[in-house]
Amino acid sequence: MQTDGPIDALFINSGILGQRTFAEFVRRSFAGEVGGVRVTQTLVTEDLTPPERLLRFALCLPLWPPGAAGMKNLDFHRYRAELNAGLLARHRLRRLERAGRRFDVLHFHRQPTAYASLDVMRRIPSIVSIDSTQRCVLQHSRTRLESLSYTPNINQDGRIFRAARLIVSTSDWAMRSVRQDYPDCTTERVVMPNPVPLPPQSDEWITDRYARARYGAVPRVLFVGGDFPRKGGFDLLDVWAKGRFHERAALDIMTNWPLDAAGLPPGVTLHRNVFTHTEAWQSLWRAADIFALPTRDEAFGIVFQEAGAAGLPAIGTRLNAVPEIILEHDTGLLVSPGDPADLARALDELIASPDLRRDMGTRGRAFIAASADPERYGRDLAAAIRHIAGR
Repeated sequence: MQTDGPIDALFINSGILGQRTFAEFVRRSFAGEVGGVRVTQTLVTEDLTPPERLLRFALCLPLWPPGAAGMKNLDFHRYRAELNAGLLARHRLRRLERAGRRFDVLHFHRQPTAYASLDVMRRIPSIVSIDSTQRCVLQHSRTRLESLSYTPNINQDGRIFRAARLIVSTSDWAMRSVRQDYPDCTTERVVMPNPVPLPPQSDEWITDRYARARYGAVPRVLFVGGDFPRKGGFDLLDVWAKGRFHERAALDIMTNWPLDAAGLPPGVTLHRNVFTHTEAWQSLWRAADIFALPTRDEAFGIVFQEAGAAGLPAIGTRLNAVPEIILEHDTGLLVSPGDPADLARALDELIASPDLRRDMGTRGRAFIAASADPERYGRDLAAAIRHIAGR
């Protein structure tokens, strides 16, 4: 390990779902040398070789029908999938080292990418970035046997956490879980919510929305979620139809889930193939008046941060770290997962009041600006890398 000059850090990203958003942040924020840190980044889902594709197929092949006998994961699918991410990460690290690259610090985003690199973590100081422990799946387990099927993941997470020099958590909820589930883990820890940029002119969006309401525009509710059932999409559609919300609002659904657009309730518009931070994506956020995601399964929810950054009041669920992003009755409203009456009340309350929407949206944007500022996150992360590198 070098003792002078810039610190060379390798960022290993799982490359799935919201993790790509973090990868884009790293690409923008650590271009060149920043704060004495020089970053290389690899996404384990990119540039797969034929053997890696075969490995992924074998490890991620479901062997137990989901929900069969009222249980999931009896084929240890979650462990096999997370081990696949770890093996892909190790392959990329090995390629880089064979090419003569040497790194002072490793950054694993999220912990499964470290599953096959415990020996490397013992010789190279490492940061592990998490948004949850296995508690996020254990809380949905329906039987003791199903809970036991996650034991390999729980144990490997513990080994990773103990081997790391620093654990960076997106939320207090996830950090509490580490403390409670791994009481013998003495690794240094810090909470750093995901970095989220404010869209340009999003402060003006709030003013524009209020002006539209004064002129009688119908409020628009926005839903954004890929896994439609898990994100509560069908719950929202059911409440929308039964509450006849199309008579006083419109609903925009941003998803690639295979929904039949012709079979959607009145007042619902389906938007497919809208990619993050594109002009079409920005336009939907700007046109919205309310964000609603009554998710049934969520560790953190970057999309709730994006709603706040867009100046929207948000409806989310009282689940895990979501209440740390949606401050109830301040920046939005919280409902119980799977509770249609609760969701209908929240929709009614926000649809009925332009003043409440404006005030909550304003506070939500200010909260995200203060808690998720990308520039501050980049400075803090660079300082953390210097810290564990001993510089």
